[in-house]
Amino acid sequence: MNFVIRKAGSSDLPEIQDIARRTIDACYRSFLGDDGVDWFLNSGASDQYLSSNLCKCQVIEADGKIAGFYICRGCLLDLIMVDCNHQRKGIGSRLLQHCEESLFTKYDEIRLESFEDNKRTINFYRKHKWIEKKRIMDEDANCWKITFIKKR
Repeated sequence: MNFVIRKAGSSDLPEIQDIARRTIDACYRSFLGDDGVDWFLNSGASDQYLSSNLCKCQVIEADGKIAGFYICRGCLLDLIMVDCNHQRKGIGSRLLQHCEESLFTKYDEIRLESFEDNKRTINFYRKHKWIEKKRIMDEDANCWKITFIKKR
């Protein structure tokens, strides 16, 4: 498989939104519940977030097709997502490494948050040497999140 990581363009938005909807639907129910996922997807919040942050988005193409993306805001890795049909193939690790390298050119310490009950993702970050800093209650999602940091 050939990989290319590049800045997202406006023509990528529909595909990125489709990946997010499909992946949230397939992978988030175990920790957000059916009602939470259905509300989030039906509210349009996911599509709106991606649209308003497209200028901060990088995509990874696998053999010419977008397979995942990430969004950074300052020193925060705000979102990283791999299409549910392409997970467990090393794509997330490539994206995370690219993001870390990019952020460490500007910051000595970077951070991210993850839902506490998203065990697979938590283990992924720990495998990549991210350190748990604190736990916070996300009132909107009504669940706990873990803040992770990584230092250069």
